[in-house]
Amino acid sequence: MLKGKFIGVKEGANVFVLERTFEVRQAKKVIVRATAQGVYFLQINGKRVGDAFLAPGWTSYQKTLQVQEYDVTELVQEGENTLSVTVGEGWCCGPLAWDSRRYYERQMSVCADVLADGKLLVCTDENWTARESYIRKSGIYDGETQDFTAERKPLTPVAVPFRKNTLIPQMCAPVRTVCRLPVKEVIRTPEGDLVYDFGQNIAGVAEIRTDADFSGTLTLRFAEILVKGNFYTENLRSAKATDSFTVQGEAVLSPEFTFHGFRYLKLEGAELPADKITALVRHTDLVRTGTLETDDARFNRLYQNVIWGQRGNFVDIPTDCPQRDERLGWTGDINAFCRTAAYNYDIRSFMKKWLRSLRDDQREDGTIPHVAPDILGWADTDAMWCDAVTMVPWTLYEMYGDLSFLSDNFAAMKKFIAARERAMEDGLVARGHEFGDWLALDKEVMEPESPFGRTDNYFLSNVLHSMSLSVVARAAKLLGKEKAEKKYSRKYESHLKKMRREYFTRSGRLAFDTITAQAVALHFNIVPEKQREKLAAALNENVLRHGCRVTTGFIGTPFLLYALADNGYFDTACKLLLNNEYPGWLYEVDMGATTIWERWNSLTPDGMPNPDGMNSYNHYAYGSVMEFVYRRIAGIEAASAGFEKVTVRPCPCKGLARVSASYDSVRGKICAGYEEKGDEIVYFAEVPENVEAQLILPGEEPVALSAGKHTFVRKRQEETQE
Repeated sequence: MLKGKFIGVKEGANVFVLERTFEVRQAKKVIVRATAQGVYFLQINGKRVGDAFLAPGWTSYQKTLQVQEYDVTELVQEGENTLSVTVGEGWCCGPLAWDSRRYYERQMSVCADVLADGKLLVCTDENWTARESYIRKSGIYDGETQDFTAERKPLTPVAVPFRKNTLIPQMCAPVRTVCRLPVKEVIRTPEGDLVYDFGQNIAGVAEIRTDADFSGTLTLRFAEILVKGNFYTENLRSAKATDSFTVQGEAVLSPEFTFHGFRYLKLEGAELPADKITALVRHTDLVRTGTLETDDARFNRLYQNVIWGQRGNFVDIPTDCPQRDERLGWTGDINAFCRTAAYNYDIRSFMKKWLRSLRDDQREDGTIPHVAPDILGWADTDAMWCDAVTMVPWTLYEMYGDLSFLSDNFAAMKKFIAARERAMEDGLVARGHEFGDWLALDKEVMEPESPFGRTDNYFLSNVLHSMSLSVVARAAKLLGKEKAEKKYSRKYESHLKKMRREYFTRSGRLAFDTITAQAVALHFNIVPEKQREKLAAALNENVLRHGCRVTTGFIGTPFLLYALADNGYFDTACKLLLNNEYPGWLYEVDMGATTIWERWNSLTPDGMPNPDGMNSYNHYAYGSVMEFVYRRIAGIEAASAGFEKVTVRPCPCKGLARVSASYDSVRGKICAGYEEKGDEIVYFAEVPENVEAQLILPGEEPVALSAGKHTFVRKRQEETQE
């Protein structure tokens, strides 16, 4: 794919520049293909090539390295041209996670080819020149130091060994600057710091503009919240999250090889007016597909928090958070959030890239890494986290109807099932690491600070195992693998019987009384059908007893509202969704959140942060609630994979007098919702051509829905929940 050598520098600089001149004669099209062990950007004749940042992105580098292609025809001139490549450490060569280890390579290098009309003009080798950059130091977590006044000494190019069979074309859209946010307020804190508030927690960087008379160093630090009016960075842990710029005269300054999670910027070195500072929002450039709007401003803010949480954590991979010394591709988080993410944005290529990393890092014994790409070295069969290898591809298949999500991952699914079976005793999972119902607030008083929920870990693992078995059986059927379908269907039925025997009494009582246990037993059909009504009533009573506050964690929360609504307690689900008391979604809104928090108690009612070091104000896992709003309240539901068949079923939620949603599916735009007008409710729907649609209004039988826009008016009826 690339003819050039991988070239680094002998001196081991943190950032370096490689440069080469080349001749262009009457070329119709000139392209550059490039990649790096590290991160890089190109310049032709001093002008930046393209608008991508953090290329080549983060993959499991020993197995997959992406190659980017740039059309530079408009940048080259007839005759001599100069190609410059600036290379930084990035994820591949820089320190990662809380232990600051370097997990991949220690030697940065770049490989590039320049072609004119398909003919190779020049490629990287030891004959290129090398020098230091104005970027003196850069890191994903610590930030970037730029000094435009420093001497840029020459360096010595050297070839770096690399196996080119790992090279593949770029799989998805790159990270770009997708929007710019102005300063909303300039603050002088009680401690005397100069702070700029952008009004929104984001992932990205700041752009600073200096005037002609400026001379000095500007230092920028970043934070998500203020505590008692003061700049707060304790939750960043070891991440320095600091940029500095030394410059003389007029300049436009922003980092290249880092990003931060922030709402607030603290500036040292000068007091600049607000119009000289801009926040640059940077993440993978995805196409927006979903919208939601209601009559409630607070709920609309919650929805925007979910959107911004996704934007801030889709920086090349689906991360947990964008601010602290972590920013990893946690499997449990994306498993919880995947369907919501797919309603909000077209995530097909983005997730194909991540799933490739997940497969690359699956162990030979079938266990699944907790993060992908895997830099932690942790792999097991944890419920929800490791089930991402089955559930995420299935969710994406359901949303897009693309069988490749199943075929690409089917072998990995089977290996995972085999790994989990080795952790069984008497046919039930009984061994292995478990995160459990992570960060649930239902732990006993004896362990008030424990991140582990009260629900039995191996019960949850067995519940999710049943789901994974079901997915593999259904995937086998769709892929035409008849023997595998029969095999995994039998395994599913056998496992379900053993679970029911182990966890339910003869009268149908579930062995565990937590909301999460009850919810997942209902949602995943673990409960014997004749006992479903009894367990649903117990769940409803349990939720009401907790004041409709959310106490569930990463496993229980995504399925809780479904377990209520789909079993006769839709009103309770709405009360839970709209409760503004701590802990809950609207509580966060009322506390000023502009993204979804990692923990329900990330900010306590007295305005103080949770003292635990693991405390992010931009985590999307609990934002998974929005798929329920799309599907059960607005009523946009796929009746078959890829929305080839659609069910439109808007259900008025008490507290939301108007809900309007749209989703640009792979088969066209679908809209649904309702609005209360006096003693009437107006329902609306829109379906595209060549889609088989069914409308179900409350209390009515299904009817076929033709393509186009439709409106239905019904009298309001006060219904009593049984």
